[in-house]
Amino acid sequence: MRLVKTSITLPDDLLEEAKTMSKNVSSLITEALREYIRQRKIQKAMESFGGWKGREGESADMVNSLRSEEGRDYAGRTH
Repeated sequence: MRLVKTSITLPDDLLEEAKTMSKNVSSLITEALREYIRQRKIQKAMESFGGWKGREGESADMVNSLRSEEGRDYAGRTH
Protein backbone atom coordinates (compact mmCIF):
# COMPACT_ATOMS: atom_id res chain seq x y z
CA MET A 1 0.00 0.00 0.00
CA ARG A 2 1.39 3.34 -1.08
CA LEU A 3 1.10 6.21 1.39
CA VAL A 4 0.35 9.74 0.26
CA LYS A 5 1.09 12.77 2.36
CA THR A 6 -1.83 15.17 2.51
CA SER A 7 -2.97 18.17 4.47
CA ILE A 8 -6.31 18.31 6.26
CA THR A 9 -7.93 20.92 8.45
CA LEU A 10 -9.31 19.87 11.83
CA PRO A 11 -10.75 21.81 14.74
CA ASP A 12 -8.15 22.28 17.52
CA ASP A 13 -10.19 20.43 20.12
CA LEU A 14 -10.65 17.41 17.86
CA LEU A 15 -6.94 17.19 17.08
CA GLU A 16 -6.02 17.48 20.76
CA GLU A 17 -8.47 14.73 21.70
CA ALA A 18 -7.12 12.52 18.90
CA LYS A 19 -3.59 13.03 20.24
CA THR A 20 -4.70 11.78 23.66
CA MET A 21 -6.06 8.61 22.08
CA SER A 22 -3.14 7.74 19.81
CA LYS A 23 0.49 8.67 19.39
CA ASN A 24 -0.01 8.27 15.64
CA VAL A 25 -2.85 10.59 14.59
CA SER A 26 -2.44 9.62 10.92
CA SER A 27 -3.09 6.00 11.82
CA LEU A 28 -6.11 6.99 13.91
CA ILE A 29 -7.55 9.06 11.06
CA THR A 30 -6.87 6.23 8.58
CA GLU A 31 -8.71 3.77 10.81
CA ALA A 32 -11.65 6.15 11.29
CA LEU A 33 -11.89 6.91 7.57
CA ARG A 34 -11.81 3.21 6.67
CA GLU A 35 -14.66 2.56 9.11
CA TYR A 36 -16.64 5.53 7.79
CA ILE A 37 -16.27 4.31 4.19
CA ARG A 38 -17.25 0.76 5.22
CA GLN A 39 -20.38 2.06 6.93
CA ARG A 40 -21.33 4.22 3.91
CA LYS A 41 -20.99 1.20 1.59
CA ILE A 42 -23.26 -0.83 3.84
CA GLN A 43 -25.77 2.03 3.99
CA LYS A 44 -25.74 2.39 0.20
CA ALA A 45 -26.30 -1.35 -0.25
CA MET A 46 -29.14 -1.34 2.27
CA GLU A 47 -30.82 1.58 0.49
CA SER A 48 -30.69 -0.29 -2.82
CA PHE A 49 -32.59 -3.34 -1.51
CA GLY A 50 -36.04 -3.59 -3.06
CA GLY A 51 -35.18 -1.22 -5.89
CA TRP A 52 -36.58 -3.66 -8.46
CA LYS A 53 -39.91 -4.18 -6.65
CA GLY A 54 -42.98 -3.14 -8.58
CA ARG A 55 -41.27 -3.26 -11.96
CA GLU A 56 -42.61 -5.50 -14.65
CA GLY A 57 -40.43 -8.02 -16.50
CA GLU A 58 -37.42 -10.08 -15.62
CA SER A 59 -34.55 -8.26 -13.94
CA ALA A 60 -32.02 -9.63 -16.47
CA ASP A 61 -34.13 -8.21 -19.31
CA MET A 62 -34.25 -4.81 -17.59
CA VAL A 63 -30.49 -4.78 -17.04
CA ASN A 64 -29.82 -5.69 -20.66
CA SER A 65 -32.23 -2.99 -21.80
CA LEU A 66 -30.47 -0.39 -19.66
CA ARG A 67 -27.10 -1.51 -21.01
CA SER A 68 -28.22 -1.24 -24.61
CA GLU A 69 -29.67 2.22 -23.96
CA GLU A 70 -26.29 3.38 -22.72
CA GLY A 71 -24.69 2.24 -25.96
CA ARG A 72 -21.71 0.63 -24.20
CA ASP A 73 -19.91 -2.43 -25.53
CA TYR A 74 -19.45 -4.57 -22.37
CA ALA A 75 -16.46 -6.52 -23.70
CA GLY A 76 -18.11 -7.44 -26.97
CA ARG A 77 -21.00 -9.33 -25.38
CA THR A 78 -24.35 -9.12 -27.09
CA HIS A 79 -27.41 -8.23 -25.05
